[in-house]
Amino acid sequence: MRFIGIDGGGTKTASILFDEKGRVLAEHIAGPCNPNVFGFDESAALVKGVVASLTQGDPQSVSAIYIGTAGIFTEDDGPRFAAAVAEACGVERVKCENDVMNVIASATDSDRCVAGVSGTGMIVYAKEPGRVTRFGGWGYLLGQGGSGYDIGRDVIRAALGESEGVSAATALTSLVERKAGMALDRLVPEIYRRGPSFVASFAPLAFEAEADGDVAAADILAANARTFAGLLNHAAETRDCGSEVVVSGGIAGNARFGELLAEELDESLRLVVPSRPQVIGACINCARMCGVEVSRMEASEADCAAR
Repeated sequence: MRFIGIDGGGTKTASILFDEKGRVLAEHIAGPCNPNVFGFDESAALVKGVVASLTQGDPQSVSAIYIGTAGIFTEDDGPRFAAAVAEACGVERVKCENDVMNVIASATDSDRCVAGVSGTGMIVYAKEPGRVTRFGGWGYLLGQGGSGYDIGRDVIRAALGESEGVSAATALTSLVERKAGMALDRLVPEIYRRGPSFVASFAPLAFEAEADGDVAAADILAANARTFAGLLNHAAETRDCGSEVVVSGGIAGNARFGELLAEELDESLRLVVPSRPQVIGACINCARMCGVEVSRMEASEADCAAR
């Protein structure tokens, strides 16, 4: 039997083909997968390409596909996207949930925890026995902060503010122009043309500038860590989900952001950053829905480097 676990995010989609013994047979990295941003048809087409690549054009050799992806908001989003993928790939057994489920499975088998993803976007879930409650994660237009998009946007805002003389001088201005390869006034049209993932790509500049003592960058990181931690604290306070807080994603996995996050979390909570990539959680979830135990499986060094 062969299975596929997929972790879809705002920047990339990681996937693994594995067997019932947990042996990794193939791995693949593709572009972003978010049905809410790119639409169900385009995202399903991307998954179809991923499955074709993993199976060398033989998708019907796969028993099941599990997809944990960003952009799954309402109760029917997951089943709708799973149906679209099943039809596109010709695989009957497909399940889709929000990518935070990959985070939980990659870090713990507990039936109680708080889990949060901070990558291009940000979302928090409280997991209780028999129930999972969502907090935040409403996309870049409605988000309150704490994501790579928010940090990248704040970085660009700080640079624009300095250029207009309405905010303090910051090293972020030169860093933004160097990364973009253009002046700020030329960058703005590119931002609107290229969308959220492009904005999020400027988030690492905040960490670079903060390490060199830039006050604006430090304020940006502190504010976004505070917002993310506030949602994690609220989830733990209002649900019977224990004291374990599992976080993942390109921002949450950053060591400096983890330090800032730990400072803002309630002292009764224990912060856990998974050592395994989220795509392993997708594989574990796929196996569980098929009644197979493969919790010891590991991705290759190449995949771990790509997360």
